[in-house]
Amino acid sequence: MTDDYLVVRNVSKHFGDFQALRDVSLTVRRGEFISFLGPSGCGKTTLLRAISGLDPQTTGTILQAGRDVSALPPGQRDFGIVFQSYALFPNLTIAANVAYGLRGRDMNRKAIAERVESLLETVGLADQLKKYPAQLSGGQQQRVALARALAPSPGLLLLDEPLSALDARVRARLRGEIRDLQRRLGITTIMVTHDQEEALTMADRIVVMNTGVIDQVGTPLEIYSKPETLFVADFIGKINCLEGRLVDTGTVEVAGTRLSVQTQSSFAVGNAVTLCLRPEDVLLHGTDGAPNSFEVDVGVMEYVGNHFSTTLHVPGTHLNVSAELPMNVVRDQGIAPGMRIPVQLPPARIRVFGPTRTPRPEIAR
Repeated sequence: MTDDYLVVRNVSKHFGDFQALRDVSLTVRRGEFISFLGPSGCGKTTLLRAISGLDPQTTGTILQAGRDVSALPPGQRDFGIVFQSYALFPNLTIAANVAYGLRGRDMNRKAIAERVESLLETVGLADQLKKYPAQLSGGQQQRVALARALAPSPGLLLLDEPLSALDARVRARLRGEIRDLQRRLGITTIMVTHDQEEALTMADRIVVMNTGVIDQVGTPLEIYSKPETLFVADFIGKINCLEGRLVDTGTVEVAGTRLSVQTQSSFAVGNAVTLCLRPEDVLLHGTDGAPNSFEVDVGVMEYVGNHFSTTLHVPGTHLNVSAELPMNVVRDQGIAPGMRIPVQLPPARIRVFGPTRTPRPEIAR
């Protein structure tokens, strides 16, 4: 039996003259936790709604567990869904809300009651079954919505921005609870989010979307450390984007200085390129003769808990690089604003892209 549980093939979606999805293809493995990540308007929710049948695709096919569900209405597809708004019935008790997903199934009243109690126990609300949604906190309501989605034992769980309405502390706690529950149940799960931290901490793989297409699919580590496009590099986390020109196969001139890089054959000498380097990849030491070793002046230092964020300036050039200085290194070396210190920008950590750059959207962190 194949591990491919959900297969999306060449899916497009039109809203009049606007194309929200453009020839999207994706394979989700059985039991996998996938996150659709991207800015507002990138198509991630549209793709989720096409998979659920709530807003069917214009063209393309969707297979679930080997069955073509492309033209089936939502009621004939095998999924449970949790919305951002929870969508609980305010006039029903918690137990009745969870049991609602079992209506129309061949289950007697006792079996339904046992299923409801089991699910509420699973989500930590066994003592709340007689209460009403208004009597619960936002986090508790979200757990009820999750239990209701899981009640029919669906093969696929869809989460549409499930945590965005909660405060930061509750969101962080529920992230772990949902991920732990998904692993214990082994249910194939797709979550839509615009929150990078959610995607990076919860997903087995992340699908980064931009303007109706998939820019990259990979593990959180791959997406963060090996972005395949300039959009992904600039969208995920903090990064230095330095514009320059390729001088030779391993050298780029940037802001009055030359940096050694590991380029790809697709870039020709003389081409404009963009270099990307994570602030934490700036090494706080310089080795004579090592590539990209400089003396730099330390700018204003912002304390961010376990590190300081700062801008480093290479004297005699226009090169400025954002860096994160570990707390223990700052303490041990007595680093302070205005000091001149040695650093290295490791060539292996510098990603090289073409010059086109999409403006970075405002997103939740």
